[in-house]
Amino acid sequence: MKCLLFIICFVNVQCDITYIEVKYPLTGKLAPPNVVWPHPQKMEVSNDLLYIRPNDLQVDSNIETCDIVAKAIERYKPLFFPPTLDMHQPPADTENILQTLTLNAKNNSQCEKYIELTSSEAYNLTIKQKVAVVEAESVWGLLRGLETFSQLIYINEQNYVVINSSVNITDSPRFRHRGIMLDTARHFVPVPVIKKNLDTMAYNKINVFHWHLVDDQSFPFESKTFPNLSRAGAFSPDHVYTPVDVADVIEHARLRGIRVIPEIDTPGHTFSWSKSMPELITVCWAHGKPYQAIYSIQGEMEIFNPSEPRVYSTMDALLREIKERFPSNYVHLGMDEVYDKCWLSNPNIRQWMVDNHILSTKNLQKYYADRILDITRNISVTPIVWQDVWDEKVELPPGTIIQVWKDSSDNIEFDSWASYLNRAANEGYNVILSSPWYLNYISYGKYNTDRSVMNLEFFKYYEVEPLRQFSGSNEAKERILGGEACLWGEFVDGTNLLSRFWPKASAVAERLWSPATINNSEDAQFRLDVHRCRLLRRGIPAQPILNGHCGNYEVGMPKSLINHPIFNYENPTWASTTKASLPAKVLASLSSSSTKMVTSYIYVIFFLSVGYFYH
Repeated sequence: MKCLLFIICFVNVQCDITYIEVKYPLTGKLAPPNVVWPHPQKMEVSNDLLYIRPNDLQVDSNIETCDIVAKAIERYKPLFFPPTLDMHQPPADTENILQTLTLNAKNNSQCEKYIELTSSEAYNLTIKQKVAVVEAESVWGLLRGLETFSQLIYINEQNYVVINSSVNITDSPRFRHRGIMLDTARHFVPVPVIKKNLDTMAYNKINVFHWHLVDDQSFPFESKTFPNLSRAGAFSPDHVYTPVDVADVIEHARLRGIRVIPEIDTPGHTFSWSKSMPELITVCWAHGKPYQAIYSIQGEMEIFNPSEPRVYSTMDALLREIKERFPSNYVHLGMDEVYDKCWLSNPNIRQWMVDNHILSTKNLQKYYADRILDITRNISVTPIVWQDVWDEKVELPPGTIIQVWKDSSDNIEFDSWASYLNRAANEGYNVILSSPWYLNYISYGKYNTDRSVMNLEFFKYYEVEPLRQFSGSNEAKERILGGEACLWGEFVDGTNLLSRFWPKASAVAERLWSPATINNSEDAQFRLDVHRCRLLRRGIPAQPILNGHCGNYEVGMPKSLINHPIFNYENPTWASTTKASLPAKVLASLSSSSTKMVTSYIYVIFFLSVGYFYH
């Protein structure tokens, strides 16, 4: 009898995978239920298992006073033991039980406060003689090792919590900069969703949150220096990131070993500034009239006016505030997509260009970029820029990071994004890659090989090799710092961000962490599908990779963890306020199981009615 199912996991953590279609077999190697993602550099594990007592694993550390370690230990308990799933105590007659997990910082390592570009994330993980040990030179390595340990745990078919009895893992990232770029200006993304996204980044060992804070559509960042920017430029007073919100996101990221790099994109993408500071914006002309939009070419007011001195004093003050509020010493300046038709349409700017011997809009952009980059020099921050300003031959300060987002379709001089990486790194610039990892481009479906069928959404990201066709020196190769998966927000907000990001971004995470030799796409689809089910068990609504199912913890099912309070960050103040004002009998019904919800509503209506008529 032909079997159409590959069963690769068990009961509570099961994830059954079927063929995409009956005529298309999946030819990769099936993955175990505790596969590690991203794949470590070196890993040896036994097939023998140890039991773990649910909610009773002793975890200690030689730097337990470090808040990063202490809070991580607490945070990982529900990851070890998912709160809705059934788990049994080990058999009474067994001694084959994992006793402890120790997080050991070597060489008297200090409790660093913030992760840096140069921080070590290397770790060793061993399990032998019923004892697990994670060793690292830094707290960040301990975090990465703790994540790997958590992924090795699973629940077997008898509902026992188990782990491999012998493990030897030596691991470190291939690239230093492994990022996620999120646009929160085209659509506002609430802080609780951003924090869940940061959690998922940590589950994938991603260490940079590139926060695209403002754009044409809105200015949600609440500046202390220029509060009117968000008062006028945000969608509403509710669609704002307050100083408390920003500090909350930075702290959430810090505890997970993630740097937060803010982006203030100029001179283009600045229409939202015009709501409060119209004097900074170029007025676009057409047919001899100001404030004229020529759609697809220019808006009415859409780009900074580089001839206006207040542009530079404003940017100086704002960038100084950004440096003060964001602990990362890196600031993304944007500088992409400077559509210069508006500049040329404005008679005042044309005359200013003549007066200042600026002969082209390329030189005008260079003038603007030089002024802004001088500000970054003066305040001692390292700039990151989209590649456009480098394309325009602007000389960038030493250490500047160029983010490559274009490919061959943007410039016939280059045959691919790899050519951009080659040239920038060989010119002495640090580079990060994003061109092939724009996750907002949805390509539904599959493509066929001679043997199998591939999930296009996954494989087009997974099969990217950042160093392909690289022809520079080893020194130049070191300047390729890594890459970022980007999610632009035209059609993304809190309703779909997590499922749009994950697990597609996991493919990028493995490419940037794991050895280049870990590149078998056929096998990876099975491993990633297991990891996707793991994300569901951690409250993340990650979308499917293959046909099949994970288990009774999927979205909307009885054991689902997607809305479990332990994995969510909404502050339900309305609930406590409502409950405090209700009679005790109603409170009891509200605190009972969801099957009594209808009864609760009946009680509420009853008491409100009695109160109304009594009044």
